[in-house]
Order: sequence, then structure tokens, then C-alpha cells
Amino acid sequence: MSTTIGTAGKLDVPTMVAQLVAADRAQPDARIARSERQVNAQVSAIGQLRGAFSALGTAVNALTAPTNLQARKAILPPEANFSATAGTGAAAGRYQIEVLALASAQKLTSGAFAADAAIGTGTLTIRAGDTTLTIDIDAPANTLADIRDAINASAGGKTVSATIVTGDDGPHLVLNAVDSGTAGALTVTASGGDGGLSALAYDPDGPSGLTQLLPAADARVKVDGIERTSSANTMADLIHGVSLTLTKAEPGVVRDLRIENDASLQRTAVKSFVGAYNAALGAITQTTAYNPATKVAAALNGDAMVRNATRELRDILGDNVTDLKALGITINKDGTLKLDEAAFDAGLAANPAAAARVFAGGDGLVGKVDAVVDRLVDPEGLLQGRSQSLAARSKALASQRSALDFRMSQAESRYRTQFTALDVLLSSLQSSSNFLTQQLAIGKSTD
Repeated sequence: MSTTIGTAGKLDVPTMVAQLVAADRAQPDARIARSERQVNAQVSAIGQLRGAFSALGTAVNALTAPTNLQARKAILPPEANFSATAGTGAAAGRYQIEVLALASAQKLTSGAFAADAAIGTGTLTIRAGDTTLTIDIDAPANTLADIRDAINASAGGKTVSATIVTGDDGPHLVLNAVDSGTAGALTVTASGGDGGLSALAYDPDGPSGLTQLLPAADARVKVDGIERTSSANTMADLIHGVSLTLTKAEPGVVRDLRIENDASLQRTAVKSFVGAYNAALGAITQTTAYNPATKVAAALNGDAMVRNATRELRDILGDNVTDLKALGITINKDGTLKLDEAAFDAGLAANPAAAARVFAGGDGLVGKVDAVVDRLVDPEGLLQGRSQSLAARSKALASQRSALDFRMSQAESRYRTQFTALDVLLSSLQSSSNFLTQQLAIGKSTD
């Protein structure tokens, strides 16, 4: 069994070297470790603040979004013969609606034919508005089903659709105009071939092989006594910002349509803002707290950046406390906000001036809060600057630790060399002592 030099001599060199290196390392290592803990705690705290204030910034942006500030809702009477949706920024007001007629799409039908009968050959030309379809029909693909398929293939789901309805007297070709209103009305002409396709022609002003089942009709509606005609039952430009869809014609019956501010979206945005603001204050409290019992301070306790941001936010709310209260928002003793949703709806309707001051950008409450948030979370903001500073400190501490490791490795090598030499010397002295002792003992025995 082999042994080290230290264990062979009088000294436990490995233990002594380890103890000396540990003693040399203890103080600088503790200092570096303490600094590392502080930096890591501050990095975590800065990240917590960044997340909380980024969420607050998102909530602030929602407060000033036009989709929330200018949200509108349509209020219809019971048994309304129309539906309505109000878009962002629609003019609030009251309108009298009278539905005179609904738009309808034209429907044409042929006479009955024998099953699988050849109808004829030639060209069918179908017109609706500015659209013209030309369908060539040749034998033997000239049965009613063939003609139906040819029309649908040419139309591609637009202008007209063809179907076959089979009655007691046989199958009928039915043409449905895709577009409602007179603009979608169909005319069908037959030309060339054997003349058999004339049975499928339609001319509203002349002889026709097809019969009109449903006429093309335009929608007609009066708004505040002003009449409007449309090829469709849905009109998006009749009232600015309002889409109106007619569902039943009732000439002589007038119903009210009201367009009002929709507080629900603003209320939701304000509720999110209150929650985000309170969360931001909570993050500040958590990262700056001091526990007198344990005498432990949080990572950012006494930090000037956080202290200034807190003071700014509370000053902004304090300057607007009256307008906030008018909108059902109160400030608690700890600085957090509380929202009374019913009071908010009532205040928004009763005091639009207060709402304008609160939700205004720039010098308004929301604008000032947004400015504070921007200074903190912008890519060039205070939190980013602090993060970069902490990253530099962390890098410097890593360099210090590497330097300490290098110094300790050199110290360990030096101590080992010194104590090994000492151990060898002691071993040599011990051997000499033992030899002298033996010689003296021999001398005495000869005497």
C-alpha cells in the first residue's frame, strides 16, 4: 500500500495545506458570496418589477384604446324587425326605423321534362348585373342534369345556382339568383344549336320558357323619415358606424333604435388597470420591505429609483382623487385602488368630463401613469439600465472568484511544497536521532 510523503513523515501535509488554504479563502470568499447573493436578489427584484410594470403599461394602453373609449352598443326595442350592431366611434343617438320591404333573390323554374330527355343544343347566356356567363351545351351531355352541372361549373358559386326539383309531372330546372335585389335579377337567352334550349330562356319583357317563382326585390327602409333602397337586407353605411340588418317588412310600423356608449369594455379596461396598478404596488412593497423582527431588508430596500416611482404614482392619483371618485374608483389607505363597477357605469354616464380627464393622454391621469411606466420599462429605461449595471457587477464578481481560485491554487501549491520539505527534514532528523540513540545504546552495552 502506497502512502503520500506527508503521511510517511511526522506531518499530515494534506490536512495542514487544506486548512491553511481554507483559512486564506474564507474572508474573500465570504465577501464575494455575499455580493453575489445581493446581486442575484436585486436581479430577481428588478425582474419582478419589470413584469409588474409591463403589465401595468399594457393595462394603461387598453384604457386609451379607441376600441374601448369609443365603444358603442345598439339598443333595440322588443319585437324589432331589424338587428343592429354599433362599431367603434358610431354616433350616439336615437333613430326611428321603418322597414318597408325586404330584399329577395330571384328564382326561376322551367317546365317539366321527361327523365333523361335531351333538352337541346346551343349556347345559354345568363346575365346578372355586369356579369355574363356563357354555357355551351352539346349532345349527348344535354339532359336537364347535364345542363344543371354545366351552369354550376360556369358560375362557380357566383351569380346563379341551378338545381333540379322533381314533381309529380317530372323534373324541373330551377335557377336561383345568388345576389338579392334587382341588381341580381337574371336574364337567360338561348342561341344556336337545335333551338331546344329556348325552353330555358327568360326575358322579363318578352316570351320566356322559364317562369318566375320569386321576383328580385330591393330592400326599402326609412330612417328618421329618409328612405333608402338597397339590394341587400344588411346596410353598413345607412347610419355612420352602424350595421343594420332588416328581418321583417312592416310598412307603417316605426321602431326606435338607440346607439349609446358601451361602458362594458371601458369597465373591463379599468378593472384590468386597477388590478395591474395594485400588483405593481405589491411588487414595490415586496422588493423594498424591511422586517423589523428579523432585521432583514428586501433587495431594493431604500432604493431611490423605486422610491421615486412610488412617490410619482401616488402623487398622480392624489391629484385626480376627485375625478377617480366620480368614476367609482377610490384609493385605499395603503395606496391601492378599489373599483365599484356599478358606480363606474353610473359615473361614466353622469360625468363624462371626469372620464375625459382620467382617460386622457398627456396631462391626464392615464397619460402621466404611462409616462412613469415608460421611464421604467422602456428598452432604454431605468430598469434596463439597472439590469445592465447588475450584469456588469455579476461579471466582475465572477472574475473576482476566478482570480481567488487561481490565488488559492498557487497558495496550495506553495504550502504543499513548503510542508513537504519540512516533513522530509523532520523525517531525516528523526532518522539521525534514531541512529544516534542506537549507537549510544551499543556503546553502553560494550562497557
